[in-house]
Amino acid sequence: MALSMNGSDGPLAMNGEEAEKFVISLLRERGPLSTMQIERLARKEHKRCPDQTVIFLTKMKRKGLIKGEASLEKRGWLWWAA
Repeated sequence: MALSMNGSDGPLAMNGEEAEKFVISLLRERGPLSTMQIERLARKEHKRCPDQTVIFLTKMKRKGLIKGEASLEKRGWLWWAA
């Protein structure tokens, strides 16, 4: 896996392809998740998206890799596998 350090002892930044696979895998295994839930799960595995999470997820949505919509219940975006 080609991970790069972000300059600290924090999570490793995944490259774009790795992050896409990670997010799709999470959503397939766990069902719809909020942006915050995805961030927490990534942190637990010491990983992070190459961009801010919501920006990266929006890019994935534009590519048709995942679906998402604003959720009043979750007070943010809810994402699921396409």
